[in-house]
This record gives sequence, C-alpha cells and structure tokens, in this order.
Amino acid sequence: MIDELRAMAIFAETIKQGSFRAAAKELKLSPSVVSYQVTQLEKSVGTALIYRSTRKLSLTSEGGVLYQYALNMIQAAQQGLNQVAIEKQELRGTLTLTLPSALIKSEISKKISQFSKLHPFLNFKLFYTDDRQDLIHQGIDLAFRAGSMDDSNLKSKRVGEINRKLVCSYDYWKENIPPISPQDLTTWNWIKLDMLPNHRTLVNSAGEKCDIDFESNISVNNVEAMTQLCINGAGIATPPDYLIEKEIENNALVELLPNWQVESIPLYAVWPSNVFQNSSVKRLLEFLI
Repeated sequence: MIDELRAMAIFAETIKQGSFRAAAKELKLSPSVVSYQVTQLEKSVGTALIYRSTRKLSLTSEGGVLYQYALNMIQAAQQGLNQVAIEKQELRGTLTLTLPSALIKSEISKKISQFSKLHPFLNFKLFYTDDRQDLIHQGIDLAFRAGSMDDSNLKSKRVGEINRKLVCSYDYWKENIPPISPQDLTTWNWIKLDMLPNHRTLVNSAGEKCDIDFESNISVNNVEAMTQLCINGAGIATPPDYLIEKEIENNALVELLPNWQVESIPLYAVWPSNVFQNSSVKRLLEFLI
C-alpha cells in the first residue's frame, strides 16, 4: 500500500505538471523514475491511467477518477502536517480573558486550566465578572458572555449553554405552602441577579411555557453569591445546575417543580475581528470546542 500511495502522489504531480520531465524536475527525481512509478501504478490497478504521446499526456476515464482521489489524499496529508506543525508551536505572550462569575466552577474553567498546562509559556489573566467589558478599550483577547448577543464589530461563536435549576433551601421550602404550578411561586421571595430582569420563563416536558414575574427584597451582582444566599434560606434562585449538584443530593436545596425547567441561557465566545487563525485565542477556542 505504501508503494501505491507514493506512486499516486507522483502520478498526481505528473498530471499537474503536464509531463514526466516537468514532474521529475518538481519532485527532484529522474524522468525514468517518474515514468516507472506511473507504469507500476497502472499495473497495480490493472488499467491505463495516462495516454502518452510525443507532445502531451492525457488522462483516461479511470485515470481521471484516480486523479481526484490522489488530490484528496495529498490535501488531507498536507492538512495533517500543517495541523501538527501548528500544535507544536509554543504559545507565548499573555492571553486576557473575561468570563461571567457563573463559570468559575464550570467545564470551561477546567478546560482553560488544562490548556494552560499544555502551554506553560503562555500567561493567562482571567477576570470573572458579571459586568460586560469593552474588549477593544480594555485590551481583552477573549470574552465569554451569557445571554443574547448585541450587534457589534466583534466575532462570536456559540460554545454552549448554561442550564439552570429552580431551587430554594429546605428550611425556606418548609416555611411555605408547596407549589403546584409555577404561578404559585409569584408570592415567594426571589433572590434577584442584577444583570437579569425580575422575570423567568419555565418550560415543562410537553414544551409548554409559563412566564413568572416576581418580587424580591434582595439582589446581588454575582451568581455564586446568589447561590449561597439561596442555600442560607433567603429565597428562590435559579443557579447553574453544576453549582448545586451536591446541595441537592444532600437536601440542602430543594428543586421546585421538577417537571418545569428554567430556560437555559446561551453562552458565546466573543473576540476582536482581527484575530489571526493561528493565534492563542483561536487555539484556545479550538481546544474548548
């Protein structure tokens, strides 16, 4: 098989150059070697691939088919070589990222840690904040943003979503009449997250939606703070599911109306439009996705 692959590459170059002599010059081989390789390939497949004349070469129908496969083979091999060469390049400099506080314990943060170990000469500056930063003016290379994207000159790609649960502490649950429908929760106290409105949409297994407008006597600007206040019994919250798995397991938190789920929030990666393909930003994005 290795001999046939080599012969296919020589055959493709012969067609590309239009003659054995030109192909030999390009490949730094003798014309007799090029001719021999093509002849051996024809013997291997059992059919003529090239019609030879004193002036030019022309493909047979079978040769045309094999030529396309040979081009695809060469292109795939070149892409593989390029990718390995890129991955072996050492990334250096500083990569500045901003992420919502909800992602502190997320899978994305874990993968950023893994990426940093793969590239020890690359410095990372991470800002976990729920305030949207100006990437251009603040020199930020890559941002992760939850929710809808505003129109801008930035590049963006959806990289996932944040799944949330509707929960309260066990003690707070005992203080209230157990809810039967989502509307029963409008009289309960909610812990408001500053960047989100006093509104939630719940969806059940049948695809039905229910909108809830709620009141709150406490608001915070941080998802983890909201979660901790909920654990402490301050009211209802809708934290990411990965933040509260253990608390639900040990009954510190109660999932309200399990048949109704809070709508997930889309998560986007955002970066300046002039970022190069082989930059640390793009390399990190490829690693995350």
